[in-house]
Amino acid sequence: MDEPFDPLQKVELAMLRAEHQKRFQTQIGLLKERVGEGIVYRNDVVQVVVSEEGAYYELNDLPEEFGGAAGEHLERRFLTESEATVLLQRTIDTLSQANFDNTRHISVFVLYTRRGLADRKNCFVFEYKPTEQTPDRPPLIIGKFQPQVMPRFFKLKIDADFAREALDMERGMVFCMANAGDRHLLIRIPFTGTEVHDLNDLPSTSTVQ
Repeated sequence: MDEPFDPLQKVELAMLRAEHQKRFQTQIGLLKERVGEGIVYRNDVVQVVVSEEGAYYELNDLPEEFGGAAGEHLERRFLTESEATVLLQRTIDTLSQANFDNTRHISVFVLYTRRGLADRKNCFVFEYKPTEQTPDRPPLIIGKFQPQVMPRFFKLKIDADFAREALDMERGMVFCMANAGDRHLLIRIPFTGTEVHDLNDLPSTSTVQ
């Protein structure tokens, strides 16, 4: 599925890549080293690498948009389109609960097409990380959620009191890559125990996912 970018979108992507490289290149390299060689899954938007040591994703057009973890408790499985969209909808339904008292961090990133990186009609982003200094900061919302539409890729990361309602775990991250047919790859990463290394815990970084 080829969706070439127009010249303005190419410039915007180049600027995004430069900013991500400056901020996160070292942390990305460290996690790739921890995960090591593994099975590689790809579609037109993203590639996912899974090994016995962990898993990570990186976007084809923006490799610096990256997330993953190293550890023993990662789960890889395949979903039907219905199962994937139900999981995504369930998470979206919990976002209205987020506030300073019950949420540490929420990051939702959904790409419906390859062009969604530069076209807000084809993506949905929800980012919320309140702090003591900014308790009233509202969530960052970009694009529009499309119910019952299977994205090419989505990532859901929740550290909040209601995380189990969305992800069936106390806190953690899942990401899902659409494949042909009814075998959509899902990676589940619970953030529990010292053996799991979330990118947020790497030295000198604020967030990579």
